[in-house]
Amino acid sequence: MEIISLHLRGKMAHFRKFYSNSSALSYFIPPRTTICGIVAGLLGFERDSYYNQFSIDNFKVAVACKKPIKKIMQKMNYLMIKSPNDLNGSQENHSQTPMELIIPQNIREEYIDYKIWMTHKDQKLMEELESILSCKGEVYYKSLGACMALGTAFNLGWIEFEEVLEGREVNLKSKQLISSSMPIEKVKEISTENMSGNRYRIIKEELPMEFDEERRITERGLKDILVDIDGNCITAIVDSFVSLENGQNIMWME
Repeated sequence: MEIISLHLRGKMAHFRKFYSNSSALSYFIPPRTTICGIVAGLLGFERDSYYNQFSIDNFKVAVACKKPIKKIMQKMNYLMIKSPNDLNGSQENHSQTPMELIIPQNIREEYIDYKIWMTHKDQKLMEELESILSCKGEVYYKSLGACMALGTAFNLGWIEFEEVLEGREVNLKSKQLISSSMPIEKVKEISTENMSGNRYRIIKEELPMEFDEERRITERGLKDILVDIDGNCITAIVDSFVSLENGQNIMWME
């Protein structure tokens, strides 16, 4: 299969947890549904029009955190906007809302770096996506729809295209070095023998995978995912994985 790899980068990110209310909590990594929205924006799809086309069966996504990240909590001063005159902030009823932000370990010198691998059953869509992304030497967001953001609109970011790879599905329960996050239901054992000398922070997050046409999470659309937020690969025994031609192994978020 043909797989596109790229990087999502920026200074700050916020991927709001679906159950958050007064406090806007964030996932550490972009959920699969967020990646679908970014790709749909690249291709110019209307909002909420692409859920079937980007279902788990049609569109495969893998995500990795490539640089160490952390969370901070900041108070956001939201305005109640009822007319254009309210945009200057002079009206009452400001709302102080705590927001969890993802930032690099050293925000002055570093940036967030998520690596994304993706493939789609529709070869024409893959060709269009590759055409949009593969302007070598350019760092940009060439979108036919919304502008690029790492979650919320004010967390602006950028895309850096990497390459197009060939990959193959491997159904083999064996110890492998996995370069991406891993669905916990496919992980049989995590090996610690290669962890000495490096800092590992492996966390489990329950991430949304898929919406239906009513923007509701489907029956299979919520999964526990393991990811190292310090940017390391993880050695583990897994049910299946995708072997890439560059020697890396990844696992789809499904």
